[in-house]
Amino acid sequence: MALDKLPLLLVLSVCYYIATTPPNPPASRKEISRYPPGDLVSRAPCLLTLIFCEIMVIVSTHYATSHGVFAEITMTALVRTSSHEFHAPATTHIFLVGFFITVSGAYVRWSPYRALGPLFTFEVSIRDQHKLITTGPYSIVRHPGYTGAVCVFTGILPCIFGPGSWIYECGWWDLVSVKIFAMFVAAMNVSSVLVLLSRLGTEDKMMEKEFGPQWDVWAKNVPYKLVPGIF
Repeated sequence: MALDKLPLLLVLSVCYYIATTPPNPPASRKEISRYPPGDLVSRAPCLLTLIFCEIMVIVSTHYATSHGVFAEITMTALVRTSSHEFHAPATTHIFLVGFFITVSGAYVRWSPYRALGPLFTFEVSIRDQHKLITTGPYSIVRHPGYTGAVCVFTGILPCIFGPGSWIYECGWWDLVSVKIFAMFVAAMNVSSVLVLLSRLGTEDKMMEKEFGPQWDVWAKNVPYKLVPGIF
């Protein structure tokens, strides 16, 4: 029985939602236009639906012996029993690795939300009365929000598509269309990471221009952009 996976999936859902949902309203056109382009980070909210489907299958599997109508409908809709012998979603090692990376990344992603408060946006922008924050996660690396996002976009993939997942265990992975969909989601996540990496230099130049000597001192004290001691 995979009931032990339910709390992990719920935590995973919350963490992914936090990491991919703007904590504040978007920056205004004026704030974005100061330093174009204002590229938005690509996200895949449909993954939350896949997690929800896995939760439904686990719950339905648990109550299948009672022959509940809801459980029967859920199993019929979400399990391709004709493809191979049914295996319930399970907590596998690869899931736990992805879970740890995603949850850790979500926490790192959330820390700048808290440190910057209303100054944090998903757009490249300087807000009115913007301040240079150099404490908290910004005392470790200059772009901690991007560090967390990279971890989330990477870690979520084995959780959703790897062994033990709903798609992998319930027959859907046998479909070519599902494999194409998985490749598309992976490509979207990779593109999101590339967008983030491309913004590092832009944001550094933006902050240097805006804050001058104050930024120079901070950049000297915090030389790494994403990973302490590495990059």
